[in-house]
Amino acid sequence: MDDDPLDLGEAAAFILGERPRLHEDDVWTVLKELGDPPVRNADGMAVDLITRLHPEVSGRDVRVILDEWREYARLAAEDDWE
Repeated sequence: MDDDPLDLGEAAAFILGERPRLHEDDVWTVLKELGDPPVRNADGMAVDLITRLHPEVSGRDVRVILDEWREYARLAAEDDWE
């Protein structure tokens, strides 16, 4: 992947398109708090951070958002994706 930051608006749209039952506010909370998707082995820390700062967001939803966000990042890194 190049050094360009991921577009959070596109990431949110991708995540909500893949998981329409998620609450848009929860998706934006995770994206804005973290800024970039964490590596998979940091999920526990990310879930803990989000659920402590935003107890209204469930840990399960945070994990789903992180998985979809990483998928968006993977696709965004492909030369032919758009």
